[in-house]
Amino acid sequence: MNTPERFKNAKYEDVPEQIRKIYEAGMSPELSMGETKRGMYIYGSVGCGKTHYCYGLKANYDRPIQDTPIGYRPGRYAPLWNMTELLRDMRLDIDRHEKNHIEEEVMENEGLIFIDDIGAEKISDWVAETFYLIVNKRYNEMRPTVFTSNLKPDDLKERIGDRTVSRIVEMCDVVELVGSDRRLQNAKKTQIKI
Repeated sequence: MNTPERFKNAKYEDVPEQIRKIYEAGMSPELSMGETKRGMYIYGSVGCGKTHYCYGLKANYDRPIQDTPIGYRPGRYAPLWNMTELLRDMRLDIDRHEKNHIEEEVMENEGLIFIDDIGAEKISDWVAETFYLIVNKRYNEMRPTVFTSNLKPDDLKERIGDRTVSRIVEMCDVVELVGSDRRLQNAKKTQIKI
């Protein structure tokens, strides 16, 4: 899974200090597997930087580990999925009548994973059930997961259900990002007088 071009330059230093502290306490590669088991639920308005910050955390997690105090451990990498794309890829595996590799990677990954933009997907019974199964497995196995959403946890309940959100809130530190849409602020504007 490649990092999209837009986020290739995301750095750990881009991530707000409060989020880095939560990450360092619970998810950084310097910790032994399963040392803390907590994840994060990061929510905020559109364009406030949630996805960029995830790629900054991911860049830190994926870096060569031989430089860490614990020493070299091969194979550490944290996959990051956009929720809508994750569900689409799972459906494609089912439609091809193949072993569901994506589902297995999400469910069985013992390390940190990122699921971006939850609540944006079109909700169906299959979507709600599939997402519940993912969350429940990671919750039961105490596997750290970072979720992002535009929705407050209470608003997310209306989309995906109380049971799923209850598990997310218990397994994660909840972080609200406050700010305006950086994409709109950075938009290039041209005025043409006619």
